Amino acid sequence: MNKDRLISVYYFVNEDDVNPVKEFIDSLTKREQAKIYAYINELRKQGNNLRRPMTGYLKKGIYELRPKNNRVFYFFYLKDNAILVHAIKKNTQKISQKDLKICIKRKLEIENKIGKFKKI
Repeated sequence: MNKDRLISVYYFVNEDDVNPVKEFIDSLTKREQAKIYAYINELRKQGNNLRRPMTGYLKKGIYELRPKNNRVFYFFYLKDNAILVHAIKKNTQKISQKDLKICIKRKLEIENKIGKFKKI
């Protein structure tokens, strides 16, 4: 794909300068980390052309990267940017409402210029 089309990927950072997605990724095995970063690189290359099984749309602009049983939630911001807002180890068929609410809350914080983000 054309290099101009690469999107930028960022981590959400909370008000205490904690980076919850990076902390989640760092807590995983090296193999799981490698898989997640491979998916993030595909997101960088393909942007919103990335499809299942690598990603899926949930609702309210929230998408999920789907490496094995880990989930990394993100949304697109100002067209060519993806912000990773939340991550979990998936233990059930459906994503919990609690996790979805966290994603939507963080998305709104960014969109309303309350939240912060940091480039990967």
